[in-house]
Amino acid sequence: MGKTRKSQFTRCIYLSAIFLLGTKLFAIDPETPPRGVNQNNFVKIGPLNMPAVFIEGGEFEMGDHFGGGSSDELPVHHVKLSDFYLSATEVTIGQYKQYCLKVGKAMPEQEPYARDDYPVAFVTWFEAQEFCNWVGGSLPTEAQWEYAARSRGLAYKYPLGNNISHDDANYSGVARKDKWKKSAPVGKFPPNLIGLFDLAGNLYEWCYDYYKSDYYVYSPQFNPTGPSSGMFKVVRGGSWYHGEETLRTTHRYRYLAVARLSFLGFRVAWNAEKVVLPE
Repeated sequence: MGKTRKSQFTRCIYLSAIFLLGTKLFAIDPETPPRGVNQNNFVKIGPLNMPAVFIEGGEFEMGDHFGGGSSDELPVHHVKLSDFYLSATEVTIGQYKQYCLKVGKAMPEQEPYARDDYPVAFVTWFEAQEFCNWVGGSLPTEAQWEYAARSRGLAYKYPLGNNISHDDANYSGVARKDKWKKSAPVGKFPPNLIGLFDLAGNLYEWCYDYYKSDYYVYSPQFNPTGPSSGMFKVVRGGSWYHGEETLRTTHRYRYLAVARLSFLGFRVAWNAEKVVLPE
């Protein structure tokens, strides 16, 4: 091999090595909050420094504007909410592990494939609320959840708009960007307009409220927290196991508060007046 050709061959090997190294360095799974998102949109709250989004309170018309939903999504009714914060993602396995270690609690068994950046599942309503209390918050009310999913009350059928696909959320099978047969790491799909991830699909999310099918008939206008009692607790948002219909922002479902399910998790809400942010 001539001297010139040998020099060109050596340079090609060198450039290839740089390319492969660069690929390895940057092909890293997103963290929480996901990389590439402007983290100035987030604040860190509580003993686990959980990424959260400030949501300015306001007024909106809660319930099914589009038709085709269940009767428990009606009537559409006026609701006014105070300011609050909501965790940017569903609570992760890693966050729940830290909590269990700090309070001396047994970690619920998770799916064998699930790593620390996956949402925690198999948590009852009571356990979810205990975690929320420990980090200084609560499970979101059903009204807070819908207001946030609709980017402060916009008339959106789904969190990202009036249409949805497997490029937008993890649900019911595998297609396009949705490559996960079950749950996915948090933040793998685009956030809604106010910076919240996975409000459609991945895991259903516990809400604070008891469920009653006719609650919207008599729900108070200001900061409603659900019926005073009931058999079930509200869940919102659909999951990897469920179909497109359940991903709608107004969709309501319910489970017993003691349920432990592979497709059911939660996120945290904080009263804005009670949050003390780090300086």
